[in-house]
Parts: sequence; C-alpha cells; structure tokens
Amino acid sequence: MRMSQAWTMSMSQARRAFGLALLLGVGLGASGCASMRVQQVATWEAEGNESGLKGALSDSSEEVQEAAVAAWVRYGEYDTGRPSVLASLGSSQAAAARQAEKRLFGQPPRPVPDPHADGAGSGPAVIYFYRATGDDGEARWIVLDDTEKVRLGVGRYFRYSAGTGSHRACVQLPDADAPVTDDASDEGGRTRKVAPQCSTLMAHTAGIYFVRYRAQGIKGRPELKVMPVPPGLAAVKELTAVDPGDHAK
Repeated sequence: MRMSQAWTMSMSQARRAFGLALLLGVGLGASGCASMRVQQVATWEAEGNESGLKGALSDSSEEVQEAAVAAWVRYGEYDTGRPSVLASLGSSQAAAARQAEKRLFGQPPRPVPDPHADGAGSGPAVIYFYRATGDDGEARWIVLDDTEKVRLGVGRYFRYSAGTGSHRACVQLPDADAPVTDDASDEGGRTRKVAPQCSTLMAHTAGIYFVRYRAQGIKGRPELKVMPVPPGLAAVKELTAVDPGDHAK
C-alpha cells in the first residue's frame, strides 16, 4: 500500500514537471522564432525588400511588428522616399502600418544627400542607376528617356540628371534564336530581334533617387528596381562612375 501511494505521488510529480518543462519549451521556442524573424526583418531592410517588410507588419509577434515599423520609418524619413512608403503603408491592413504612418507624419522629411555631386549639374531630380559589385552577367545598354544610354559594369553607377515625373528606362536585349518553321528548306541558324525590356520610373518630387540594375534578376532577365533611400544610398557611396565609353547621348 505504501509502495503504491509513493508510486502515485511520483507519477503525479513527474507529470507536473513534464508539463512545466513543456510550457517553458514552448515559450522559449516562440521567443527564439520571433528573434529570428526580427533578424529577417533587418535583412529585408538592408535588401530593400518592401514585400517582406509589408508582411512583417502583420506578424503575430509585437517585437517583429515593431522592427518592421522602425524599418518603414527609416525608409520614409527622406523626402524622395516618403511618397512610396506612405503608399505601401496605406495599402496594408495592419495596425502597425497606422503606427508607422503616425510616426512619419510627426517628423519633417530629410533631403537625400547626393553621394557623388562633385560639382556636376543637376536637374530637379537626380537618378542614380547602379550595379552592385556582386552582380554577375553581361552588361547591357540601358536607354534613358530615348535621349541617353548607359552600360553599367559591375560596381559602377551612372548619375542621371532629370526632371520630376515619369522616366522610361529600356534595357536592350540580345538577339535570340529564331524558331524553325515548317518549311522543309529551313535549316535554322537564324536569329530574331528581341524587344527591349522597359520600365517606367516615377520621380515624385525633386531630390535624389536610386535604381538598382541586375543583369540577371527574376527568371534570369535584367531587372531595374527603384530602391528605398537608405540601402540605395549606402550602395552607391561605395561604387565607381561608369567609364566614358559606357555612356552615350
């Protein structure tokens, strides 16, 4: 009888101990996952990944939401970045997005410093097209507003003086192999022209903008992406201007 009672007590204690350990494990695990997601938010901010940051505003962790809010506020504290940031926050249903908007409305926008002014002339807007040092692939000519063209080598930037409003940038693509027809005499070996890949860029207000060029972006095709000011500014500061032979009017 005494042995049975002792056994019952020890089993009850073990169950309580196991339950406590399980609760502690779940709590620590959730905390650890949130910490990893906060680190992911920092990575997204450095990469200019707005879609990732937008999703983080609806995260289940308040810590992650606060990290995302802080990232959006840093993006939007500059004058040329604020319109697009407010548009992104306005399209989010998350309460954290409203919090970020309130923070931005509470501070005046800062002008973006020109990282490579060097006495160069400027229009109302200056657009830096740049290619990071780690980008692979062949450089292609980019035609800007049908008036200038530039070819960005790895680690190079081009400072484009322009006006406010919309601007068109078209990446010229190489000829492709033409498909063989049903003509019996067609032995292939022909090429066809490929239409340039064009993007429309908006300079909402006067100031400095940054556009990243990747030779092999989505699906291996060239990619032009308007970058948030902080990561764009940090990248361009470390780059070199294009060679004169890679710029023509």
